[in-house]
Amino acid sequence: MSISIFNAKSNLWRESYNPLRGMTLPRLGSLLEAGERGQYADLQWFYHYMERSDAMIYAVMQRRRAALLDSDWSIRKVAEPGPVAPAAAAPVPQDNVLADEQAALLTEVYDGIENFRDALAFLYTGWVRGFAHLEKHYAEDGTIHRLETVEQWFWVRDGMFGDWEYNENAVSGRRRGIPIERENFVIFEAVAMNRMLAQLYLRRALNIRGWDSFLEVFGVPSVFLIGPPNTPESKESEYQTIAENLISDGRGYLPNGSDIKYVNGGGGQGAPFLQHMEYIDRQITLIGTGGLLTMLAESGSGTLAGNAHQSTFLQIARGDAAALSEVFQRDIDVPLLRQAFPGQPVQAYFQFTPAVPDEGSKVIQDAAALAGVGYVMDRAELSERTGYTLQA
Repeated sequence: MSISIFNAKSNLWRESYNPLRGMTLPRLGSLLEAGERGQYADLQWFYHYMERSDAMIYAVMQRRRAALLDSDWSIRKVAEPGPVAPAAAAPVPQDNVLADEQAALLTEVYDGIENFRDALAFLYTGWVRGFAHLEKHYAEDGTIHRLETVEQWFWVRDGMFGDWEYNENAVSGRRRGIPIERENFVIFEAVAMNRMLAQLYLRRALNIRGWDSFLEVFGVPSVFLIGPPNTPESKESEYQTIAENLISDGRGYLPNGSDIKYVNGGGGQGAPFLQHMEYIDRQITLIGTGGLLTMLAESGSGTLAGNAHQSTFLQIARGDAAALSEVFQRDIDVPLLRQAFPGQPVQAYFQFTPAVPDEGSKVIQDAAALAGVGYVMDRAELSERTGYTLQA
C-alpha cells in the first residue's frame, strides 16, 4: 500500500499567475534551459497555458489525442499471433494454461481501474509536454483501483537524466524534491512537442499583435476631401465638417468641383502577416502529426484528401498506441505478474489497438478470399477482429 504524495491544492497560488503575460523570446529561452536542467515548474505551467491559448495548437493536440482515445485495448497472450510481445515475455509456451491465468489476472486488473480512460488521456500529454506520471492508488486488497494524475509542474530531477522527484508546492527554481518509489508510478517519457511549439506560439502571438497594429493604422484608408477651386477660407471649416460626416456614414453632399481621395497611407502592397501565419500553421501541423507531410500536401475535401488524412492519423495513432502499450507493460504488467506468478515467465500483456474504419468488412473480405483458395481463418481471431459473434 502506498500513500499519495500528490495534493492538487498545494499549488493554488499558481492559479492567479498567468505565465503568458509579458512572455518574451529571451524569457522563453530561459525556461527551456531550466527544463534541460530538470527544473520544470515554470516551464510546464507555461505549456499548460499555451496549449489552451492557441487554436491551431489546441486543434492538432485534440485531433491526435482523439485518435488514441478511439483505440480499443485487449490482453494478449504470447502464444497468440499479433504484434511483438514485450521484451520480458518468454518464448511461446507449449502449454497455454499459464498464459490463460495471467491474461485473466491482467484483464481483471485493467477492468478494475475506475479512471482508466482519464488516466490514458493524461498519459498522452507526455507526447506534448515530454513526460507524464500516473500514481498507482491501491484498494484494500492490494489491487490497483485508480491511476492518479500528477501534473507536470510538480516534478523535478537532478539534471536531464536524473531520478524523478516530487516538487511539493511546485516551487519555481527548485533543484531537488522528494524522492519517490518508482514502482508506484506509471511514467511515460518522450521528446516534448511543446519545446518546438512554444517558439512557434510566441512568434504567432507577436505576429498577431503586429497585424492588429497594422490594421489600426492602415486597415481603413485615409480619406481626404478636395474642395472646389478657389474655396474661400470661410468655407474651409464648413467643408471639414462635411468631410467628417461623409467618413462617419459614407454618404452626403459635396459642393460642385469637390473630389474625394483615398490614400493607402504607406501600406504598400500589404503586410506579409498572413503568409507568416500560414507558415507557422504548417510548422505546427508538421510537428503535431509526427512530421508527415500528407496533412498539408493533400488539398480539397474529396475522397483522395479524406483518405490521405485518415491514413495519416491512423499511422500516428498506431505509433502512439504502441509506445503507450509498452509503458503499461513495463510499469503494470511485468511487476504484477512477477508478484502473482513468482519464477514464472511473463506470458500475457496489455495492448492498445487503434480503431480502423471499416476494418471488419476488410477482414471478412480477406477471410472469404482465403477460403476461396483453401485456407480457413481461425474463428476466434475472426470474431475478435470484426467484433461479430460467429456461429457455425
